[in-house]
Amino acid sequence: MKFIHFFLLMAISHVLFARADHTYKHILITNDDGIEDIDRLVALAKSVRHAADQVSIIVSSFDRSGTSNYTTLGKYQSTIEITTKYIDTLNHVAVYETPGNPADCVLIGLSGFFKDNRPDLVLSGINGGANTGTEWFGSGTIGAARMAAYLGVKSIALSGFDDDNPESFKLIPEWISHFISSSIIDELSNNQYFTIAFPKDINSITGVIFSARRIAYERPENIVFQKINTNDEQALESTTIWIPQHIANPVDSSLKYDDSKVKEGFIVITPMTIDENDEETLKRLQQLPEKLIPQFTTTQ
Repeated sequence: MKFIHFFLLMAISHVLFARADHTYKHILITNDDGIEDIDRLVALAKSVRHAADQVSIIVSSFDRSGTSNYTTLGKYQSTIEITTKYIDTLNHVAVYETPGNPADCVLIGLSGFFKDNRPDLVLSGINGGANTGTEWFGSGTIGAARMAAYLGVKSIALSGFDDDNPESFKLIPEWISHFISSSIIDELSNNQYFTIAFPKDINSITGVIFSARRIAYERPENIVFQKINTNDEQALESTTIWIPQHIANPVDSSLKYDDSKVKEGFIVITPMTIDENDEETLKRLQQLPEKLIPQFTTTQ
């Protein structure tokens, strides 16, 4: 039924969106909520269709939230299975499904599945939950965008679309379409990506700003695991069960990062990079006297 709905939406979009000067050859869309979130994927594909020659959706068969940029390829799995679910040759839009993770969707989409028509922009989302603050570390939505940047393709992670208001399905994708068509995208290098967080209620949006991301909490106690059975965790062969509990953000609320800005009603755009080199620390360490560095030797 959802793919019938998709077909109707794309047929309507062919009338609603006149062909405009495109910016991209091929836009790839994925998310971490899986194929069950097809309505949001369709809304996004419909809005960005005018900005590209082709739009493709590759999405997981299941909800893969919290998988970061984890891929299934490894010691115990060496193949990825993809099923073609829908192809609209008139509007150049297609939908594919895989049991893999969001990062797998991007990995195969940029590394062979489309042969000579490699996507030149990846959009991950639009997902529920704003993925602000430290949520960047485990988010599958952001992980998919990070994988694209790792593979040298500009990407944007889009989060916070929790509203079922029909206006949200129109206004948020339309804003995204304008954003990807703007010159702001030119500020990204191929190994960088944007994360964009939307307030939950579109009627509360007060503006659009750029903001730094809260990278980490000052104390690890923001998430505390509690044991929920009575077994002794120190006893040999004992099995214990633990559940995470979230407590109040311990960080000084006067420090304004992306998470606090979204709560204030802003659409928040944050530039990120896959480059985790710490250049300042590296330079300091390279200037240390050699005698301070433990040397390795095979002699006893």
